[in-house]
Amino acid sequence: MFEVRFEGEDRVRLVGRLDAAQADAALAALGRLQGASVADFSELEYISSAGIGVILETYKRLHQGGHTFLLTNLSPRIRSIFGYAGLDRVLRIE
Repeated sequence: MFEVRFEGEDRVRLVGRLDAAQADAALAALGRLQGASVADFSELEYISSAGIGVILETYKRLHQGGHTFLLTNLSPRIRSIFGYAGLDRVLRIE
């Protein structure tokens, strides 16, 4: 199960498991973000390479528009995935 919960126009909470089966729905939901945005990972249990692709696509779209995309509250396991991929040097992670 995966869910994107909007907490205002510029903040989302990712909940559950973001994998290939949920990637298209997640990309469509995150497509609603238009300005500087924050994604709260505190309830995200798992992210696959397809899920990372969704995050990168969202980052690129917002970045090209001159906006920031901040990832917050990553569990140590999910933070390490971004670190192993070198994405902690590209994405803003707190």
